[in-house]
Amino acid sequence: MLVNQKVLEKLIKLLPFFILLFCCEESNKEQKQQLNTKTKVINYSELNLESVYKIKNYNQIDNWINYIELSEFIEQLNLNDFSSVTDNKKYLIRFFNVIKNSIPSEINKPEIKSRLTVIETDFLRFESMISNYEINDKMKVKMVKKINNSFSNLNFQIDKLTEKQEITPQ
Repeated sequence: MLVNQKVLEKLIKLLPFFILLFCCEESNKEQKQQLNTKTKVINYSELNLESVYKIKNYNQIDNWINYIELSEFIEQLNLNDFSSVTDNKKYLIRFFNVIKNSIPSEINKPEIKSRLTVIETDFLRFESMISNYEINDKMKVKMVKKINNSFSNLNFQIDKLTEKQEITPQ
C-alpha cells in the first residue's frame, strides 16, 4: 500500500505539469489555425498557370504591340495582381477594340478575332465579378485559369494559321 501511495503522490506532483503542457499545446493549435485562416494567400505560380501555350511559328508576334500588352495583362493576373482588371471596364473595352483592329494582316482572320472576343468576354466577366462582388479565392483561380486557357487557344490558333499559310501560301 505504501508503494501505491508514493506513486500516487508523484503523479499528483506531475499533474500540474501535464495540465500546463496540454493547455499550451491546445493554445498553439488554435493560434496556428487562426493564423492559417487569416493569412490564406493563394500562390498562383503553384497552380500550373505557367502552362499557357506559347506561340512557336509566328515570328512577327513581337511587332504586335497590343498582343504583348495582352500577354502582360495575363501575366499580372498570374501573379495575383488584379489592378489592371478592377474597376477598369471602359479601358478593357477600348483595349480589346484596339487589339482586334490591330491584328497583323497575315493572321487577321475570323478564327483569331473570335479567340480575342472570348478573351475579352473572360476579362470583362472577371472585371465585373472583382469590381462588384466579394468573390472567394477559388473563384479567382477559376477565372484566371479560364483566361489562361483562352489565351492558350488564341496562341494555338495563331500557330495553326501560320502553319496552314506556310503549307498553302496565298
